[in-house]
Amino acid sequence: MKLYNRKDRKTKGLDIINSHFGKKRVYESYLKENPVVAEKYLRFVASHTNAIYITWDREHQCFKG
Repeated sequence: MKLYNRKDRKTKGLDIINSHFGKKRVYESYLKENPVVAEKYLRFVASHTNAIYITWDREHQCFKG
């Protein structure tokens, strides 16, 4: 398994988000409302490429899929 550096992970996450209509809409709404959560969403998508239903866990302040 190859470990990606931050730039590669961000690019990979953006590629996944931009190729999926729903993920793109969610990411764009997070960018408008809360950029910190948008960054967490991007990192989650980049590290969990097969996640389908992604939810925000308010208690732990993270995404789960």
